[in-house]
Amino acid sequence: MNIHEAIDRLEYLIGHSRQIPLTRTVVIDQEEALACIDDLRLSLPDEIKQARWTLQEQQRLLSEAQAEAARTVGKAGERAQTMIGQHELVKRAEKQADAMLKEAALKAEETRRAADRYASEVMQNLETQLLRTVATVKKGVEALRVPAAKAREVEVVSGRS
Repeated sequence: MNIHEAIDRLEYLIGHSRQIPLTRTVVIDQEEALACIDDLRLSLPDEIKQARWTLQEQQRLLSEAQAEAARTVGKAGERAQTMIGQHELVKRAEKQADAMLKEAALKAEETRRAADRYASEVMQNLETQLLRTVATVKKGVEALRVPAAKAREVEVVSGRS
């Protein structure tokens, strides 16, 4: 079960629980609510693993971009060495090597930015999911506290302790 399913199940449980007349308070099955919370706890590691995978993927993409840049630099260096014979060819080779280096650096930076955007988006989605989960759990806990507090008030008013 993933986080969304557990949240949906908890929301369904609260939404379809028996309501106390003339209040917004509902009575929910404690075991089922706790089971939903346990499912949420079990699902969180999967979401965190996914975020870690995203970061690893970002690192892999960045490494590939750097390797490609190194290969491009190597090729540019080799090409420049073969052109050393003539002065005019040397100048052209240096310009080409610089252009290739700049292009490789731009490509590497572009790849890194894309990987950063992707990782940021995944982390923001994960944060949103976690915030929703926490809000749902807080609502559930609050819903459980309100009936208990009202029950104590009724006992105090009726003279029982």
